Amino acid sequence: MDKIKTNRLDQAIFIGPLLLCFIPIVIIPFIYAIIMSFMRWNGISSVKSFIGFLNYRNIVFDDHDFWRSLLFSIKSTVAVTIIANVMGLCFAVLICSVYKKMQGICRTILLLPNIMGGIIMGFIWKFIFQKGFPALSNLPLLGFLDHSWLGDPVYAFWSIVIVSCWQYSGYTMIIYIAGLVGINNDIIEASLIDGCSGIRRFFNIKLPLIMHSITICIFWVMVKTFTMYDLVSSLTEGGPFKSTATVSMNLYEEAFRNNNYGLGSAKAIIFFIFILIISVLQVRFTKSKEVEQ
Repeated sequence: MDKIKTNRLDQAIFIGPLLLCFIPIVIIPFIYAIIMSFMRWNGISSVKSFIGFLNYRNIVFDDHDFWRSLLFSIKSTVAVTIIANVMGLCFAVLICSVYKKMQGICRTILLLPNIMGGIIMGFIWKFIFQKGFPALSNLPLLGFLDHSWLGDPVYAFWSIVIVSCWQYSGYTMIIYIAGLVGINNDIIEASLIDGCSGIRRFFNIKLPLIMHSITICIFWVMVKTFTMYDLVSSLTEGGPFKSTATVSMNLYEEAFRNNNYGLGSAKAIIFFIFILIISVLQVRFTKSKEVEQ
């Protein structure tokens, strides 16, 4: 009995401060947003009218901008998640096998973009796309850079993907390095004795053994890209013609610029449910592929 009381006391000591911050900052606003999604309120007036599911109905049948922004978020998330994880895994393999003596320098250089804020990085890359690329286009074989990267919907999409991958690949690299370093050497030595080649050993042995790292990286990049706001806001401002507007930007515009907090809250709840379903399916699928060492 004393041991149970001690464990509960330890839990209260360590978890209590976290809950004191988590409940008022996350839980209460979330519940309030659910309530507001059934209301009509401009965010200023003291009058709030209950309208039931009318906000949700308007989103489903009439709000084309929301669904266009959701489609863009899905496309960008798929592209960034795949490319950033492949880049991070390649960097991790190179550092662990080829550049072992320069691990510290390589990790620092590749992780720096992730430390930078999205607003600052967006403005830096905006200058590169608008000024740097046209200057480089005069060089041989680089003529394709002479294009309006932020003025064309297709190029603007890929500009966001390029910058996002540049930012996220360093973080995924760190996770993959931890996974590769944690592989039991006995398994690698046994594969060498069996004559397993380098590429075959990587795909058949190492890759399944770092599946837990893949689960974390895919989940992290996917959630970060789905909820991305600052980078797109500073890089393309949702243009051209709202072709790169994310769901987060659509929510912000609806709630704080159009002063429609009820509709904005309904959009946020729909977006939350969508991300929750996708995340649960992704984690379940990748965890089913994990193997024990």
